[in-house]
Amino acid sequence: MAIEVRGRVMEDPSGRGLDGVSVSNGERIVQTDGEGRYALEVQPGAHRFVFVTVPDGFRAPSGFYRSALDWTDAQEGVDFGLEPAPERAGRRFRLAQITDTHVVTEGEAHSSGEVLAEALQQLVREAEPDLIVASGDLTDWGRLPELTLFRQAVETVSTPVFPLFGGHDGNEERYGGISVDEYLRMNATNNPKLKEIVEKHAGRTSTRHFEAVLGPSYYSFDWGGRHFAFYPNEQSFFSSADRERKERWFRADLGLQPADREIVVVVHTPPPVSFLEALGRYNVRLVLHGHWHSSKVFAYGDMVVAAAPPVCFGGIDTSPKGYRLVRFGEEDAAVEIRELQSAGVSPPPGGAPPEISLEGEVLRLCWEQRLPGGLHRAAPVPAGDRLLLSLRDEGDPGRSGICCVEARSGDLVWHTRTVAAVKNSAAVSGDVCAAVSITGRVYGMEVASGEVLWQADLPGYPERWIYTSPVIGDGMVYAGAKAGYAAYDLKTGAQQWYTPVEGSDNWACYVSPQICGNLLLLLVQRRGLMALDRETGDVVWEQPVGADFPYAAPVVAGDLLVSGGGGSSSNLHHFSGEASPLIALRTDSGEVVWSRPVLPSSYPTGLLVRDGRIVATTTEAGVLCFDLDSGARLWRFQTGDDLLDMVPYRRGLRSILAAPVVFEGRLLICGCDGCLYVLDAASGECRGRTAFGSPITVPPCAVEGGLVVGTYDGRIFCFEPSGDKT
Repeated sequence: MAIEVRGRVMEDPSGRGLDGVSVSNGERIVQTDGEGRYALEVQPGAHRFVFVTVPDGFRAPSGFYRSALDWTDAQEGVDFGLEPAPERAGRRFRLAQITDTHVVTEGEAHSSGEVLAEALQQLVREAEPDLIVASGDLTDWGRLPELTLFRQAVETVSTPVFPLFGGHDGNEERYGGISVDEYLRMNATNNPKLKEIVEKHAGRTSTRHFEAVLGPSYYSFDWGGRHFAFYPNEQSFFSSADRERKERWFRADLGLQPADREIVVVVHTPPPVSFLEALGRYNVRLVLHGHWHSSKVFAYGDMVVAAAPPVCFGGIDTSPKGYRLVRFGEEDAAVEIRELQSAGVSPPPGGAPPEISLEGEVLRLCWEQRLPGGLHRAAPVPAGDRLLLSLRDEGDPGRSGICCVEARSGDLVWHTRTVAAVKNSAAVSGDVCAAVSITGRVYGMEVASGEVLWQADLPGYPERWIYTSPVIGDGMVYAGAKAGYAAYDLKTGAQQWYTPVEGSDNWACYVSPQICGNLLLLLVQRRGLMALDRETGDVVWEQPVGADFPYAAPVVAGDLLVSGGGGSSSNLHHFSGEASPLIALRTDSGEVVWSRPVLPSSYPTGLLVRDGRIVATTTEAGVLCFDLDSGARLWRFQTGDDLLDMVPYRRGLRSILAAPVVFEGRLLICGCDGCLYVLDAASGECRGRTAFGSPITVPPCAVEGGLVVGTYDGRIFCFEPSGDKT
């Protein structure tokens, strides 16, 4: 039976009633009259809160919501006191978005309350935001102690933090109270009991723990002339009745906004196109989300859609731990990504190193260039006497796309912007290059000018998450990722075939396809290795090995394909200490030739096969060299402390993301410590070390007569032989 709730929304301390303030039961919205009075029906058990939309220029010192869980009779005097907050009225302000904090109460994985508090305090010192938005998966399992730790951590900063419910924040309820360890054990063995648990609790709302500690799972407020709506979009965590109530509230909340008021919507999971199209009926200008532990920003109509990496550990796409900063101005807003420095690590000076010392030879710096954007995992690509570089740009308005520099001078020749970032290298064939954006748009460009000759959208655009490079062979461009691959005519962009592989691209994987004869070789994360027929796109062979999303690109060595993987997927959250395998397959059939548990690391990040040896770079064990035939370890070398935490789920490591390369007989290793190391290929002994002051996450590139090194912060350096001896 519905009860009536009556009260006032008043300005403190005057007691003056506030007119036109929205008050909701989580389904229906009413607005206060000239005296600040409202009356609202509440259905006990169905409506768990009564809450207000705090207007511009006010704060709610005693809270913006009241619990309705214990109400059985009509409630009088359910009042809300709002006090003036002039800092919330101006149109110029700064918002920081954090996401996927995954707070736990014990263990090394994810984030402790202390780790989150330190990250927040560093963020506040550096960015000085006016408010912080936490876009879901605040805890790892949704346990009450985890949620309490999250609340205590955000209370260590004076900046207001606005939380959103994410699926992880309801997992304990959704899975009937089993622990995360029990869930992982049952899920790993496909235990039918887990299915029974899920079915038993299906259809129930799993937000009660979140609400007990942090309040309503959805709500809205106004700030600086904008309206902010927090909408948890993981529908499976709500009963069908609660989903309908949530939908009615959301539509009503957006519909009440004046046509000229800009709206920001905060969700947790990536919003599908259907959702964005529905938002197009309102003046929604910005959609913030998390969930993928990755950075992505693109425009959809008048909306900017932006995801942020985790704030407490490296992202799945190896984005450094960090946050998204939104600068609201009088008429617009600009978004950017900010990194958080690794704890306890001071970067070396970032000036240009004058030389690189090779064993017996010195390479002198001949030019340095600051690029329009940074370099992340896209290696420079030689194109005649020029270099093509994919820019790391995670902002809007942005500087994403491909730029071209002269290899002899470093002069910028052209910069072609793309609608979303190109996450990996371009491919070059003659006078044409090809690139693919994270959203799944494939470009054919003229190398000489950067002019776009054609563009084509992969099926699923712009919901794709493409981190691979295209490859070119025999006049065809092959592009795609886990969800599927396509072949396009290099000159015209006409699609020849498309082969769907999985339902989505999750999670971010930089392993690009490779051409081997008439085959297109693929690593399909969390599925295995696969070969497609280049003419038809048909699957020729598939080998289900445990190759996961952060793995290195497999290497073709004669008739073998050498890769990380084997058995089930590795535990990427925390390395158990057990050796993980390298595996070799026949390129023509996928037949496993050998699999050896030799890596003292979760997975390899780079592989090189040369002179009967395998060189593997890793996130935890440095560089390792193995005999190709026997698998015996020959040597090991370790880099220094990471300047930025970039390894998925981890922090405080000594990691390498760039693949090893050989230059004039020397082995070059680039670390996240910002240093380039010259190793003796036979012994692994270090013959030289050069500091660049920023992580080096792409391998160096040989050009005619020299060596080009690129850094994460967007600098490239060219070194040439000096004639001097060391």
